[in-house]
Amino acid sequence: MTGGRTIKAALYEGVNPSAPLLKVIDLPAPVANNGDAVVKILATRVVSYAKEVLDGTRPYPNLLPMVPGPGGVGIIQSVAPGAIHIKPGQMVFIDPTVRSRDHPVSPEAMLQGLVAFGSGQELQKVWNNGSWAEEMLVPLENLTVIPESIQAKFNPAELTSISNYAVPLGGLYPNLRPGQTVVITGSTGMFGSSAVAVALALGARRVIASGRNKKQLDEFVRLYGPRVVPVVVTGDVAQDTQAFLKAAGEGFDIDVTFDILPPQATFGAVQSSILALRNGGTAVLMGGLNSSAEIPYPAIMNKGLTIKGHFMYDRSGPTTIIGLADAGLLDLHHRQEPKFFKLSEINDAVEWSAAHPGAFDATLVLP
Repeated sequence: MTGGRTIKAALYEGVNPSAPLLKVIDLPAPVANNGDAVVKILATRVVSYAKEVLDGTRPYPNLLPMVPGPGGVGIIQSVAPGAIHIKPGQMVFIDPTVRSRDHPVSPEAMLQGLVAFGSGQELQKVWNNGSWAEEMLVPLENLTVIPESIQAKFNPAELTSISNYAVPLGGLYPNLRPGQTVVITGSTGMFGSSAVAVALALGARRVIASGRNKKQLDEFVRLYGPRVVPVVVTGDVAQDTQAFLKAAGEGFDIDVTFDILPPQATFGAVQSSILALRNGGTAVLMGGLNSSAEIPYPAIMNKGLTIKGHFMYDRSGPTTIIGLADAGLLDLHHRQEPKFFKLSEINDAVEWSAAHPGAFDATLVLP
């Protein structure tokens, strides 16, 4: 029941080459039920691969129609019974990673407003719509209250970057210790560049940022100083492995490698970084590669390597990012001027984001 109230939202009905990807229409306003809240959206991001999802290039499974938009920042409008800490009027960060509540060990998950695999679509039946709207319904456990001290330092558009940093934090935080050396493969993308910043904030001795865009890699050195060492990968596994080892510095080993390459990339750089790991080193895979992972069996066994996959981050991730920002260890300000769009311009925003996928590019919608 909505009481007749409506909101503006960007509706996605599926791939249709002869029509705009999204239609901005009136939808019934969401109503908080048990265990969720209605959030008025202040700012939300458009990821660079959103167009690929919407035009079918990346065939993400979803229940349609739906309102896209993973995560964002907003103000609590109303809260269902059962909430203790979440109250109307609070500014919150919205975590799109919705997990099932009825399995404590292996919960199903979906990314609200982006994708729902398999049984995760049971969750999508309840929380189907994302943040490309004036309001959205969000599970209580996916809301993180933003302290007023942080609100004084960063505006809502800047605070949407919490998600950019929380993703690599999920894979780095349990595996990277202060004083260690880490390789980031895919470092010139949005999440990869965030991984560089997070690794530094967590106390990495040296971050070896790898990619093919030398200009972008050199920008990391300008921003962060000599703790970042760029490596331009060639695709030659042996050559790139030696380049990583050299970048670690004389007398130091590579402790961790962290991958967050996109689907179209090849596994070569990841393979090189894994082969460069020290005995007992750890490889964390968080990217979207579609290719098979070929690692020589003896290299894994003889060196005692750990290779693990990781999906997103746990519930404390956004709080950790906020804490790092409050301590001055992580800067949430825009690295370059973002591009802002109104909700009515959502199709233009999707096109712009696809054309500007750089490490520090940011496309934002302000409903």
